[in-house]
Amino acid sequence: MSLSQHIHIALELWCAFFCGIAIVCVLASRFQDNVKSRLLIFQLNTIAFINLLEVQAYYFRGNTTKLGYYSVRIANFGVFFLNHLLLIFATHYICHRMGSSHSKGTKLTRKAITILCVIGMVLLILSRVFGFYYAFDDQNRYYRLNGTYWIMLFIQMLAMMILTGYTICHWRHLKNLEKVAYLSYELLPVLAIGVQNFVYGISLATLATTYSVLLMFVVYEIEYSEVVVLDKQRIEAELSLATSIQTSMLPHDFPPFPDRKEFDIFATTEPAREVGGDFYDYFLVDDDHLCIVMADVSGKGIPAALYMTISKVILKNTAILGKSVSEILTLTNDGLTKENNTGMFVTIWLGILEISTGILTCGNAGHEYPAIMRKGGSFEIFKDKHGFVLGGMEGVKYKEYTIQMNPGDRIFLYTDGVPEATNNAEDMYGIERMIGALNKEQEAPLEELLKNVRTDIGSFVRDAEQFDDLTMMCLEYRG
Repeated sequence: MSLSQHIHIALELWCAFFCGIAIVCVLASRFQDNVKSRLLIFQLNTIAFINLLEVQAYYFRGNTTKLGYYSVRIANFGVFFLNHLLLIFATHYICHRMGSSHSKGTKLTRKAITILCVIGMVLLILSRVFGFYYAFDDQNRYYRLNGTYWIMLFIQMLAMMILTGYTICHWRHLKNLEKVAYLSYELLPVLAIGVQNFVYGISLATLATTYSVLLMFVVYEIEYSEVVVLDKQRIEAELSLATSIQTSMLPHDFPPFPDRKEFDIFATTEPAREVGGDFYDYFLVDDDHLCIVMADVSGKGIPAALYMTISKVILKNTAILGKSVSEILTLTNDGLTKENNTGMFVTIWLGILEISTGILTCGNAGHEYPAIMRKGGSFEIFKDKHGFVLGGMEGVKYKEYTIQMNPGDRIFLYTDGVPEATNNAEDMYGIERMIGALNKEQEAPLEELLKNVRTDIGSFVRDAEQFDDLTMMCLEYRG
């Protein structure tokens, strides 16, 4: 083989290799426009095959063996045939990007080019029977039949002119890089064909087409990246708004009831993601009854936040009617299980404090044990009886129990994100560490008490990623 043949083979293989990489990238990018990605993959596959067929044609050119005879003929026919097919794919790709697929101009353009390419492919098949496009000499070398070869070129160039006209008509819809890519596909191969018709032995059309298709791929990836960035910005903005909405739904003014000296309360929540499923609440049912709630929805993120909102609204609306703790839990469970196809549930610790007497009536629906500190003592886990989670099963009846709160007593409530906080060694923080942190300064102001626990958790987990929402609340009865 001559030096020029070696150069051509190397270039064709290099182009086919890059087309293969581009195909993998498109498949991995999960672009939201499936039609466009599919058409681009068709183009890349086709141009990769054309390059490989060109390699075959160069390699076996002049080979008079039986293998060489068939290889050269199959390769040359395949290159011409696939070029028509590639033009159909590129037309659909460009039309899909620029205009409505249902517009009259788009339909006419696609139909006209498809018809021209089909005619070209039929004539190409006939030419293999009657030999009026190209032929092969005794040395198995390809040569053109100039009288009729121009028919095939005319069909392709006419299709290219139609596509170029369509592109220019939709010029305002295109970004600058897209203009370069599409016009490169439409004009560079035409220029290359013109050059190689006057300089026989040099093949530029396939290389020009390959460059143009790969440029389409670059434009595609840039557009995909822009879509990803815009989607990310939109999601971040929506999550930020969701965080603000969820934060505003939880009581966050402390002290919550400045004119009530009989009790004090403080609470914090820290979702693992932008929004979470943990929630706390406290509100006066009447002048003598304070309702406090600590809850944890199964799951995380937006689904948990939505379920948290529903749970909170149902529970509060039931509680302000003056129902007992057991009735509130039972009715809330009935509301959550009705037409619940999500499989989600919520654990809740609920207490209603009779302010005048200090009697705290409580119910536990699958939630963590509370920690209680008697005045002058230390915090200890109070192992109350658990009921079933809310939203998990219809018809569950919940029980209640009472705790006598005396002046100076405190009760600490939390979600499982506190004891299950995990460090890089996958060790859990645990109940014992939590109680130890509470008892370092068990009589400190409530806000400082919760900060001490959060600081201790941070020292334990260090730089490990937060796995679950962290929510804590502490109530002090003053009498």
